[in-house]
Amino acid sequence: MNRYLLDTNIVSETIKPFPSARLVNWLSNQLDDELFISTITLAEIQRGIFTLPRGKKRNELNQWFSSVEGPASIFKGRILSFDNASATIWAQLMADGKKTGRPRNGFDMLIAAIAYANDCLIITNNEKDFSGLKVFNPIKKSTEL
Repeated sequence: MNRYLLDTNIVSETIKPFPSARLVNWLSNQLDDELFISTITLAEIQRGIFTLPRGKKRNELNQWFSSVEGPASIFKGRILSFDNASATIWAQLMADGKKTGRPRNGFDMLIAAIAYANDCLIITNNEKDFSGLKVFNPIKKSTEL
């Protein structure tokens, strides 16, 4: 069985009025039990909602987020947390980035650490910030792994 951890930008892409056809196709060919998100993704989405000015768009996104169509409901039982194993991996990823002169984004590396600790492949449309790590981008690449 394959295990995939969806990056925040992948989850966000799915709720756009016209999401990437490649992404929709790739997701439709995966088993639900193979798809995971992290608590970091939930936090990043909520942060994005909270930063919007009060109004219609913020209310709509807030309603979506807390509804049965929101990520916490859709991924119930498949939301991975940052734990002790993730912490060790995160520290190594951050140190490696510093040693090579390519500092890494802390939030992206939290997601990467959670993925590695749970034997998941990172699914992202942000390959640049995950440079040097095992990722797959179904938006830009063939939908086959």
